[in-house]
Amino acid sequence: MIDVQVRTEAGEILSRISKLSIGVFFQAELALYPLLGHIVPWADMVFNSSQLKVLSREVARYEADPVLNPSGESFDWLQEMCDLVAEAGHRILWFVGD
Repeated sequence: MIDVQVRTEAGEILSRISKLSIGVFFQAELALYPLLGHIVPWADMVFNSSQLKVLSREVARYEADPVLNPSGESFDWLQEMCDLVAEAGHRILWFVGD
């Protein structure tokens, strides 16, 4: 399980969701998914607002990838978290592993 959080620069948690399925991102090939491929269920990963456009594109590509996402699982919730970070300055997207 991994906890996904939107935090302010001061560390205040604005939104949080716990997911089981997020742990498969680390199986993605780093050349194709340079950001998603670093999200592992046993460690923390942080993305700032300047990285979110790339992350959003990778999530959309991952959703459509029949090899890595054979069930066609939707990651709309992650896109919504990215949008929340982008709404204001000094927000950060955290993936908090076990």
